[in-house]
Amino acid sequence: MNRGDIWTLADGRSVLVVSLTGLEETYGAVLSIVLHDAGRYPDTAMSVGILEPVPCTAVAVNLVQLRLARFEGAERRGPVRADVLARVDTALRAVLDL
Repeated sequence: MNRGDIWTLADGRSVLVVSLTGLEETYGAVLSIVLHDAGRYPDTAMSVGILEPVPCTAVAVNLVQLRLARFEGAERRGPVRADVLARVDTALRAVLDL
């Protein structure tokens, strides 16, 4: 699993992996943002619109830890662009006051 990848889980929810690549090997879990339908939330300091690989919105307050078992039957949709991931990082810093 790579940081910046979008996955669609078996339950139909999509997530963006935001933890360090390889963290799942050490801890058996990843930190992700649950994604919402495109246009559901405005593009703000806490949310980022994503066009590719899946049109959606990442809202930084929707941060979750997922065990690797949650990815059984999941589909890797692909990575977000570097500039989009940088905006997600900024949103996470704003939400977490970092």
